[in-house]
Amino acid sequence: MGPGVLSPCLLLLGVWVCALPAGSVLSPELSKAEVTGMFKDFMIQFNRTYRSPAEQHRRFGIFTRSLLAARRLQETERGTGQYGVTRFSDWTDEEFRGMFWSPPPHTMHQDPRRPRKKFPKSCDWRKAGAVTAVKDQVGQECRSCWAFAAVANIESLWNIHFHQPRNLSVQEVLDCSWCGVGCNGGYVWDAFTTVLHKRGLTNETAYPYTGRQEKCHNLNKYEPAAYIQGFQTLPGDEEEIAAHVATEGPITVTLNSAAMKHYKKGISQPLVKNCSPDQVDHVVLLVGYGDVKGRQYWVIKNSWGEDWGEKGYYRLYRGRNACGITMFPVTATVNRIGVLGHKVHCPP
Repeated sequence: MGPGVLSPCLLLLGVWVCALPAGSVLSPELSKAEVTGMFKDFMIQFNRTYRSPAEQHRRFGIFTRSLLAARRLQETERGTGQYGVTRFSDWTDEEFRGMFWSPPPHTMHQDPRRPRKKFPKSCDWRKAGAVTAVKDQVGQECRSCWAFAAVANIESLWNIHFHQPRNLSVQEVLDCSWCGVGCNGGYVWDAFTTVLHKRGLTNETAYPYTGRQEKCHNLNKYEPAAYIQGFQTLPGDEEEIAAHVATEGPITVTLNSAAMKHYKKGISQPLVKNCSPDQVDHVVLLVGYGDVKGRQYWVIKNSWGEDWGEKGYYRLYRGRNACGITMFPVTATVNRIGVLGHKVHCPP
């Protein structure tokens, strides 16, 4: 859950804010006054208010520790990733994980490795207009990343194969979840199973997002806006994943979100100890990949709004299973019935 937000309390220049919380050690490059100013700017930028001066004092301490964590990430960064103040800088790690955590399965069948296809050096489905706008799951106590990623996957594939833009209902997946997981954090294949069971998904306008699990609506009066034929898991091999994205379309992946809490821009390549591939907890949509001066990366659509990262996107190093991105690659299957061998082309 996130920090409580009620009446404003702007004691930014009070005595308490000049005394750093116990246990906090600032880097010499930042003075107490500078940290205070950064916290003030943070509150204004992200419209933060707190219940009481005591709560604001506590959040200032969390903010200070977040700055130190971001600095440690920056000092050990092996790519071009930049870390700093984000919308989550006054959240504890427990609050952050509690909001976005999606439980990884202990085991999952992955398709066997296939003969590797040739694929282009770069691919970005956004350039084809196949990727819908970044949505925002933040602000409600609902672990819904799995539903957002699955719905975004279907939206993109429907656009690619049918050239029909769709903005589909995430809330319908939460409310009507076949496994009943809803806001408790689910698996992306739960979402696909729900869509198959319902024989399609409704438009977002007919079934808008509320951020809490409710009773499944009876929408017989609405025709499904999109449907799928099934879903499949992919081999945990980055070249095969890239080939699939380039020749079929975006896919969902599950990764460790630890570095994402502080991410601002660039190609993120944290140390394994800072982003273990064995501790994946967040589901996102993989929409492409690229290469900058020999540094390969994935292009990832997140569900934390456009004011996070690179306008809602994350670039993560490609080639060494960074943050566990190869653990659970899954995609819906959307095909034009009666059309065999339909080829699609991803813009570079």
